[in-house]
Amino acid sequence: MPVVYMRRAKARDIDAIVEILQTAKGYLKEQGIDQWQADYPNSDTIQEDLDKHQAFVLMSDDQVAGYAAAFEGEDPLYTALEEGSWLKDGHDYASLHRVAISDKFRGQRLTPRFITALVSYFYAQGARDFRIDTHPGNLPMQGVIAKNGFEKRGTVHMQEADHISTARWAYQLLINDDEN
Repeated sequence: MPVVYMRRAKARDIDAIVEILQTAKGYLKEQGIDQWQADYPNSDTIQEDLDKHQAFVLMSDDQVAGYAAAFEGEDPLYTALEEGSWLKDGHDYASLHRVAISDKFRGQRLTPRFITALVSYFYAQGARDFRIDTHPGNLPMQGVIAKNGFEKRGTVHMQEADHISTARWAYQLLINDDEN
């Protein structure tokens, strides 16, 4: 059985990350989902994530099996929530973005493990409020998000390219540990 763990992404991971995102784009296109069908995300996006120390990879033994960007603090994408409201307002939350698993590992249920690892990492840093979004047509990701305890809170709009602005369903997970 392979060892599966999460770590911060490194510059040497960029090629593997770009490949993961390219195959994810192809998978979404096959499903008829227009998410990520422009030039976003790309190697510049990944480099920016690395520069901001918000790039994470899921490892399976010595192979990069997944990628996500995550950070704490205000996320401009989540400031204009429509058709709903956040359970808790404020700017003190962790955002999870660009979650993707390599097609070489598809079907191994690694996406829920990756989200759990990200939540656990940021929980250990003090985060108790988590936000994530996905395309309304991305039913597999919606299922993963819901199974990880996130609740749909409304709609946000993402700018994927200069000419593409698309609605995304926004989700929130609050961890209340006041009982301790």
